[in-house]
This record gives sequence, structure tokens and C-alpha cells, in this order.
Amino acid sequence: MVLACTGIDNIAEAITLLELNNWDLVAAINGVIPQENGILQSQSEAADAAAGGTVPHPSSSSSSSSPPSSSTSAFCSINPSSRHIVERQPRMLNFRVDYRQRSVELVLEEGSTVGEIKQILETELGVPVSKMQLKGWKAGDVSDSTLLKSLHLPKNNSLYVLTPDIAPTASTSKNRYGETHPMFFIGSLEAASQEAFYGKARDRKLLAIYLHNDDSVLSNVFCSQMMCADSIVSYLSQNFITWAWDVTKEANKARLLTMCTRHFGSVVTQTIRTYKTDQFPLLLVVMGKRTSNEVLNVIQGNTTVDELMMRLMGAMEIFTAQQQEDIKDEDEREAREMVKREQDEAYRLSLEADRKKREAQEREEAEQVRLEQMRKEQEEEKEAIRLSLEQALPPEPDEESGEQISKLRIRTPSGEFLERRFLGSCKLQVLFDFVASKGYPFEEFKLLTTFPRRIITQLDPGSTLLEAKLFPQETLFLEAKE
Repeated sequence: MVLACTGIDNIAEAITLLELNNWDLVAAINGVIPQENGILQSQSEAADAAAGGTVPHPSSSSSSSSPPSSSTSAFCSINPSSRHIVERQPRMLNFRVDYRQRSVELVLEEGSTVGEIKQILETELGVPVSKMQLKGWKAGDVSDSTLLKSLHLPKNNSLYVLTPDIAPTASTSKNRYGETHPMFFIGSLEAASQEAFYGKARDRKLLAIYLHNDDSVLSNVFCSQMMCADSIVSYLSQNFITWAWDVTKEANKARLLTMCTRHFGSVVTQTIRTYKTDQFPLLLVVMGKRTSNEVLNVIQGNTTVDELMMRLMGAMEIFTAQQQEDIKDEDEREAREMVKREQDEAYRLSLEADRKKREAQEREEAEQVRLEQMRKEQEEEKEAIRLSLEQALPPEPDEESGEQISKLRIRTPSGEFLERRFLGSCKLQVLFDFVASKGYPFEEFKLLTTFPRRIITQLDPGSTLLEAKLFPQETLFLEAKE
């Protein structure tokens, strides 16, 4: 109704409006829409009539014979855009928080966070925020940063506090049981099981689950005389992971049974369920196994220090025997895994060596192919140059041509002789081209006379044979350049 008549889109805002007006619908609507716009019109008319004024009929602008069908239609006919939102105080929420035998009453604005509630409870209850679980939310588990407004809570709420690391008594004060007491695992039952069961076989321990009930007459005696005895404290610290839970409240007990069903099975849960209040406290000794965890012993509160120690030692003997088997199996498995890792590593190294050898061989072959290709290309280039020089040489002159003829005899590095006739007027470059056409390029070989020793290739290629005194005949020899 409020949503339809006021145009408010947020249901939480509408609920807040109703609560501020004690759930009076007319008053709530009147709080956001001025009376002159038509809300509580009948009341305005009555007030005007009492003052002696004339009251116009609601339907005077139309037919006088058509009265409004209901007050609701009158409200809804108002344009939501004309409504005026009046400023109001923040909505306050009431909380009743139970913790063991205590209850704390809190009042907070809906703009507060869950973490702010925990901070207040830390001061009131003495429970650190880091160890506090605040339960009872309709929306399930929430985080410390969650705004209360986002949960759409009613005005009155009931919550309760759980502490997974509860001490073995209803009070954690040292004044009650003294300085000597077992070291309890801080964390969840699942984390305690992980710590006890799932490490290396040599590091595993038994899990001792202490279940405290402050309503049992045995609790004070069991805690002060058994759990705080030096021998028991020392033995538990050396050989056990000890985890505690307070089942004084039924909500805590129900949560414990759920956890035990998940971790140890329904048989253990049913066993705990059968114990009566006056049989508490209980000490469950649990051993981890490969397939499932096993409860070796359930020690009730009506026992003595000697009997408690004997039962703990008996469980320890069973655990030690099982642990030795687990250590042996683990060592054998690790030895097999080590051999397998060594074999895998040797195989990997062998593959790596083969790969490197293959890659080196492929690189060598590729280099040989590249060099061969380069050599071939160079030879082809040299041959092309040689052929071009050979084709460009002038024809060898005839001895009877009547011109000055120079007959040259050239000794190669292999001992062979090259003989050819040249015109005396022929340039030295023609001689050099002739030698190069025979496979002895100017860049790699030098041409010398025998006596006196002269390096012909150092002379001006443009000079003639006559000028170089290579006439009428001369014996030359080729020598590779250094």
C-alpha cells in the first residue's frame, strides 16, 4: 500500500517508514505526502468544517454523483512526483545476543556493520573478535563489513556467539584453574584434523577432542584435577593435538554433531548424542586413517588421573603401532618415488642431450650446405668473370703480321706454362686479363719477371708491353699474394 501510494521504490525504506509510525498506514503515508495534496483529505475537510469553512466535494470538478470508490483510490490518485519526503531519524535496530549463560542487549543504527557489533561484544563478553562467530542471521553467514541495512532486518533480532576455540570451562579465567592447563588448538575442527592427521607420518599425532558441559557436576573436578594435572598436560602436549568445544548450549552441541558427522561419520555422532549431561566432560581420542578417522576411546568425566593417563597411553600404543606401519609405507613410497624421479630425470637429461646433439648436427649440416652454396656461387661468379674476360681479349696476333710482336711465357704456381703472343703496343691490362681468364685473377696473384725481379702487376695497367720492357719475349711467373 505504501509503495503504491507514495512512489517509494525501496521496500526497506517503506518498512522503516511504517515502523517509525508504529505501523499506522495513514500516518506513514501522511509523513511523506503533505495533507494539502490529498492525503487524509477527509480529515482536512473535517478540520475546515469545524472552523466554519465550506468544504468542496472531492469530485466537484466532475460529476457530483460520482463519489470516490474508496480512500485507497483517493490516495493512489496523487502524483508521486508531487510528494515531499520529510527528513527522519535513522532507523534503529534492537539485538539480543546470547553467549553461554549471558545475554547482551544492543541498539544500533541500521547503517552500522556486523564488525561494529562484534567490537561491542568484545568489550562486553571478553571474547576477541578474531575468535568470535556471530550466528543467527536470517541471510546465513555474513562478513564483518556487511551493512545491517543490506540484510533487511526486522526491528528486533536475536543472535548468539560461538567460539570454536572455547576453553575447557565455562570461564577462561586463569583464576579458576590456575596457570597449568592443556594447550588447546586455535581453529576449527577441520583445521585441527588436518594438523593431526595429514602431515608426514613421523609428524602425525592423535587428536584429543575435549567436550565441556558447564551444567555437569563433574566439570569443575575434571578440569581442575584431571585436565590441569602436570602429567596429563605434559602428555597431551607431546603426543596430541587437543581441541575443545563447549556443548553447554544446545546450539553449540547441534553444531558439534554436524561437524562430527562430516569428519567422523554418523556412528561417532550417535555415540556423543547418547551421553547425558552428568556424564560430561568427554575426551574423545581420535586416530587418523587412510580411509576414515577412528575414535579409539571416549573418556567420561567420572575418572581419575591414573585411569585417564592409562587410557591415553593405551591409545598412544595403538597409534604408535599404526604410525610405524605408516612411516614404513611412506618411506618405501618415497624411495620408489625417488627412484622414479631419478629415472625420469636421467631420461629427461638423455632426451635433452640427444636434442642438443641433433640440433648441433643439424646446425653443422646447415652450415656445410650454406658454405657449399657460397663456394658454388663464388665459383660460378669467378667462372662468369673469367668467361667475360676471355671473350673480351683481342685476338692473338700472327707472327707474320709485320707488327712488333711480344711472345710471353708465363709459369703458373702448379708448374705449367701459359704462352701467348701480344702486340708490343698492347696494354698491360690485356696481359692481366689474359692471366685472369686462365683462373689467376689480379686480386689473388701477382705477375713477376725472373731477372731482374720486377712485379709487373704493380706497374700502370695503361702502359704498353714495350714500355714495360716485355719485348720481344719474356718469361714471367705467377705467385699468390700473401
